Amino acid sequence: MPPHGNPRVSHRISLPPEPGDVRRRTVWRRVWGLCAALLGVAMLLLGAAGLAVVPGLIEDEKAFGTAAACTTPSSPQDDCLRSFDATVTRTVIREQAKSSEHTLYLDGPARVPRSIDMGGSEPLLKRLRPGDNVTVTMWRDYATAVRQGKVSQETADTPEGEPVFVCALALAVICGGAYGLYAGGTALARARRHAVRGLPATLVPRGKEAAGAALCTLPALVVGDLTSVPVMLVVWLGLLPLVRWVVQRQQQRSTGRHARPPVHTV
Repeated sequence: MPPHGNPRVSHRISLPPEPGDVRRRTVWRRVWGLCAALLGVAMLLLGAAGLAVVPGLIEDEKAFGTAAACTTPSSPQDDCLRSFDATVTRTVIREQAKSSEHTLYLDGPARVPRSIDMGGSEPLLKRLRPGDNVTVTMWRDYATAVRQGKVSQETADTPEGEPVFVCALALAVICGGAYGLYAGGTALARARRHAVRGLPATLVPRGKEAAGAALCTLPALVVGDLTSVPVMLVVWLGLLPLVRWVVQRQQQRSTGRHARPPVHTV
């Protein structure tokens, strides 16, 4: 009969780990902890660099929106729209469920790119054949449109949408970097203790929160495409408390319904 008269309580003998096992686990904790921390720092720096360039991308987007055609071919201003003649060498149109490609390859002046992502086959790309002459509209280093006769097609090579995309990507990278630094720092701080007792249970919910925060950049990105980067940031920050609440609720349910029975040592 088990102690306290409860037949459902299981008895397990908890033996201390061997010294050799503790040393190996300690070294392993320190190795992966250091790698995770360094990777986290690198991701944080990369994400911060991405956020730092967003204001400049916003200015580029605004400048492109107000750009007009150059008044003279020798205009010194680089923010005007210039036209260059080029020749089509080949086209690639691949439309599939999971991946698609709409690329125009050109031969022309040095400033005109050799290939342009057209973003779609309509209305011009599907009509072009090797040897056709086209006019490429350039803004700075962007090939923004291609024209043949009266038919013109805007390309995917514009600064429009870049600030929102870069900002969302930077936020997702920062989320991963923050968790990498937290997990690595936790493993390094008490490597020997964790080698004996195991890693703290907080790593799992913190990881879920970091993953949820990174996923929240997707709806924020959609909102940013329709509005602006500041609104996107407000939406993303507003979703973070919801992520934390969901993770905490999930944690409470798992510990409440599936908690481990107490371990008795004899």
